[in-house]
Amino acid sequence: MLDRLGSGLKDALKKLAGKTVIDKAAVDELVKDLQRVLLQSDVNVKLVMGLSKSIKERSLNEEPPKGMTVREHVLRIVYQELVKLMGGEVEVALGPQTILMAGLQGSGKTTTTAKLARYFQRKGLRAGVICADVFRPGAYEQIKTLCNKINVPCYGEVGNPNAVEIVTNGMKELGAVEVLIV
Repeated sequence: MLDRLGSGLKDALKKLAGKTVIDKAAVDELVKDLQRVLLQSDVNVKLVMGLSKSIKERSLNEEPPKGMTVREHVLRIVYQELVKLMGGEVEVALGPQTILMAGLQGSGKTTTTAKLARYFQRKGLRAGVICADVFRPGAYEQIKTLCNKINVPCYGEVGNPNAVEIVTNGMKELGAVEVLIV
């Protein structure tokens, strides 16, 4: 369901980005596309209608800040309103921590792990990754390749069927990291 929501939102915004003129008709079309995607993803009708009204009003009434095109301003409004709908932005703690990645196969855990490691690395923290996926044969090679590209240490044990043992050994091996992603 979340994949469908994400791709639907992306498609609606791509359609807007391809328009040469952003007028009332373009905003109406965007709002209808957003409504369809959100309602198909079982978002509450009242929330969808409130979001639609807010996006429409702001897009048609607000002047874009200097240096920003109307298209960029409308995209920014959509982002701001979606963030508000979801409960606001969340500040990620930047202290030492351990993050456990869990999810269905093919849901993006491996690439998200590398992105998180890079995020914390850019914030000045030493990140490390432990690959404890004992079911997917190529998991360790994939995360190791991604981690090598961003200079993040990565630990894994190909062939070891015991995830707990891998994590325990990895914690010893990567002891100096501030953010550990498993």
